[in-house]
Amino acid sequence: MIVKPIFKFFLALLLSMSILRVAFALQNAAFFKHIYLQHFFIGCYFDAVTLALLSLPLFVLLNPLSSKLGSKSKKVLQVLIKIYLFLIGLLLLVLNSWDIAYFSYTQKRSGFSYFLHLLSGTETSSLAGEFLLEFWWLPLVFTGLIYLLWRQIAPFQILYSDRQSKKGGLRYLILLLIVIVLSRGGVQLRPIGIVDATALSSLEHAPIVLNTAFTVLKTTDEGSSNLLSIHSNQAMKKLLPPKNKQAHATLAPNTNVVVLILESFGTNYAGPNSPQSHSPFLDSLVQKGLFFDYAIANGRTSMDAVPAILAGMPSWLPESYILSPYCSNQLNSLPQILKEKGYQTSFYHGAKEGSMSFKSFTRAIGIDTYKGLESYPNQAHFDGNWGVWDHHMLHYFGQELGRVKQPFFSSIFTLSSHHPYKLPVAYQNKYKKGPEPLCKTIAYTDDALRHFFKRYQKEAWFQNTLFVITADHVGPTRQRQYQTLDWRYRIPIAFYHPSLALPKPAKGVVFQQIDIMPTLLDLLGLDKAPFQLGSSCFEHVQSQKMVYDNGNLISFIYNGTNLLPIAWTPSVQRNYTKEQADVSQRMSALYQFYMNSLLQNRCSKQTIKPRLP
Repeated sequence: MIVKPIFKFFLALLLSMSILRVAFALQNAAFFKHIYLQHFFIGCYFDAVTLALLSLPLFVLLNPLSSKLGSKSKKVLQVLIKIYLFLIGLLLLVLNSWDIAYFSYTQKRSGFSYFLHLLSGTETSSLAGEFLLEFWWLPLVFTGLIYLLWRQIAPFQILYSDRQSKKGGLRYLILLLIVIVLSRGGVQLRPIGIVDATALSSLEHAPIVLNTAFTVLKTTDEGSSNLLSIHSNQAMKKLLPPKNKQAHATLAPNTNVVVLILESFGTNYAGPNSPQSHSPFLDSLVQKGLFFDYAIANGRTSMDAVPAILAGMPSWLPESYILSPYCSNQLNSLPQILKEKGYQTSFYHGAKEGSMSFKSFTRAIGIDTYKGLESYPNQAHFDGNWGVWDHHMLHYFGQELGRVKQPFFSSIFTLSSHHPYKLPVAYQNKYKKGPEPLCKTIAYTDDALRHFFKRYQKEAWFQNTLFVITADHVGPTRQRQYQTLDWRYRIPIAFYHPSLALPKPAKGVVFQQIDIMPTLLDLLGLDKAPFQLGSSCFEHVQSQKMVYDNGNLISFIYNGTNLLPIAWTPSVQRNYTKEQADVSQRMSALYQFYMNSLLQNRCSKQTIKPRLP
């Protein structure tokens, strides 16, 4: 019977996954305060569940009736089984090897939608060489493990002697039942999911416990859930922020708006509150405007950031909103709202125009003009990896704004402070080293910003412009003091006007990327958007400052000295204090409103009907 050699193959595959988990933990050890042996044992459990899920199709090929096939058919069946086993092994090793290298950029295991994007994205091929150079040892480990698996597959043959007996059929049914139970993770009511990794370990250690193949399998059906009914309509009215009008109106009508999105400018290495700042110009500039001491990104990737900043849409999902099934929903957005007021709208990003689906997304939310690498006039300024060097792109951006009819809304997304952290030759020895290669590129982009503001500050459009300055997310760091939940999301966010003093928010206000849109509308004296998840910083009742992290929602509150994270997860019971219980109720209400709005495509004034909040 073929069961024994297949069992040996899966044991070898389980061993291979454990080896890759050890490599994952060693490569990314700096992102975890502690790593315990128990995490590897729990990880083996998730590996076994993954293997059980992938082995279920084998039972179609191995059913007892196959013993009645002719000799040629049996040989074909044997080849099909070998091919399927090899593909399982190849898939698992590829997925888990990828996150050994990529985890440092997102600090989470990758999901199904991300890999679909990777296969179709334009930036994959240009960065492949850099990854191979940096992680040269990983292909060697991968090749060795593939060879080990092939040695297990190649020799075995199908023997049917006990298939013809009732005893063999009974063994088949018992084995099938065991695999079905294991694929669910046990006999509990619901199959095991990503969030269970945090329950069995912790929020911090869930990436060690999980494997990438498991997260891919568990995110293939995103968006298929039913409407949530955690709270009644009456309870939602009390738990969600009230629908008050906004009318702060600090800025003159037709004020230009420029949004500067800075790649990987986390508070750990940038901003006036940074313990190790490498952005002296930014630090001085933001303190002249409306700056938030405690601000967070609503995600971990660049694709999370653009919808949050420009459309107030967070990624409280296993994958980025841009990659989710809801990306075709109609949205409120800053470009669309301002476009209706007569603004010209544009977006600049020096990467290839298909990069991260920004061109398609920004067009969908009202951007008229998109300028990427292909539109840039001098291709000699290409950095060889991502796109146009920041100092060139910012200069080009300023020139372009000088040609646009006012009022305008425009955004530029920098890119040089992204892996592989290269600098132009003339700048390589100009900036001090930091604890990470990222630090010198932050200093370079900060210097490029300084030149941009100095060069264009006397232009007429400049004096009539509100600048919104934000990072997209926190950049990777291996320093252990920055591995807490709050430091993983803390970024500088500020509003700056060169000729007007902006009002200050109330003390202790925590700010997030999805608060940018309502705050900007408030400053411009425009009505609150019909669909809104964030809050203007001037509102008395604030929305929850929330992120999605490994299957959990985390809300950050200011406790008088720092940001305190509070976790809430559907169907998971936690021991809360009274204050934490109140926050968790508001989190669950906001999440219900968010998910049901996505499911019903009610996220814009065109589609929304009278409803909560």
